[in-house]
Amino acid sequence: MQMKQIEVFHAVYSKGSVSNAAKFLNVSQPAVSKVLQRAEDQLGYLLFKRIKGKLIPTDEANILYDEVNNVYKQIISLQKKARNLKVANKGHIRLSAMPSMGLNVLPLAITNFLADYPDVTFDIQTRHYEDMIRSLNEHEIDVGLAFSPSKHVGLTSYPFGEGEFVCVCKHGDIDERRDRVGLKELVGKNIISIKDSGPLSDILSENIIQSDLITNPMITVQTYYIAKNLVGYGMGMAIVDKLTAMAEGPGETHFKGFNPPITYAVTGLYSENRPLSNVCRNFLEYFKIVYKKFSENRS
Repeated sequence: MQMKQIEVFHAVYSKGSVSNAAKFLNVSQPAVSKVLQRAEDQLGYLLFKRIKGKLIPTDEANILYDEVNNVYKQIISLQKKARNLKVANKGHIRLSAMPSMGLNVLPLAITNFLADYPDVTFDIQTRHYEDMIRSLNEHEIDVGLAFSPSKHVGLTSYPFGEGEFVCVCKHGDIDERRDRVGLKELVGKNIISIKDSGPLSDILSENIIQSDLITNPMITVQTYYIAKNLVGYGMGMAIVDKLTAMAEGPGETHFKGFNPPITYAVTGLYSENRPLSNVCRNFLEYFKIVYKKFSENRS
């Protein structure tokens, strides 16, 4: 049976007459009768008999209806899902983000998004850069949120804006009369070192080398957030991304950007052969708005 024949048969059977089926389908009675007749001709048996003015399903029609009804339900479900995809109010988003994005920006973006799209579900991971790239290539996630990612074959970028490195310290550790600090001013200071890998670390290392900043750290950590918390406990100073510097933590700390600024790009990544769904693109716009508000906050 063709799709139109299934639709007409289901309508006539469930509505009890050709006239009711025609009203339900918003077509003429002759059109319904014609499709029904064609279906019977192709099947080689009658689907309905007219007895005393009433349309009565045959035994074959009763058997066929159970299967047709299942198909019809699937069609309705498919049509509903297709409409939801168009308006992007339902869906599932699998994403991975660098740890510092998960401190404030990502949770707030998800909260704002779900307030408007409560039927969307999320699977959220925080991964380091190389793990994120692997997950994208293996299609384990839909989108990755990264800092200054390198160009990778098969991946497309979705720009959000820029960020910058800042110096996190306790009050009195550096000259507080100026808004910014030079890297060379940190010579001789107790700088907590961060054993990181990826584009963000490469940017910072290049600037440190150019400034001839030599440090002999007492403490080396793997994540920016731990370094920031150690500063709060009075263990020294640290150079971290601005999102980490803005996050809550122990003690009273403040941060200053560098002169000249040390910046990095904030970017979304996704696979070229798996374009983003509408619902995922909508979420990334929410993330972009939230990130812009955070990046403009200089306190």
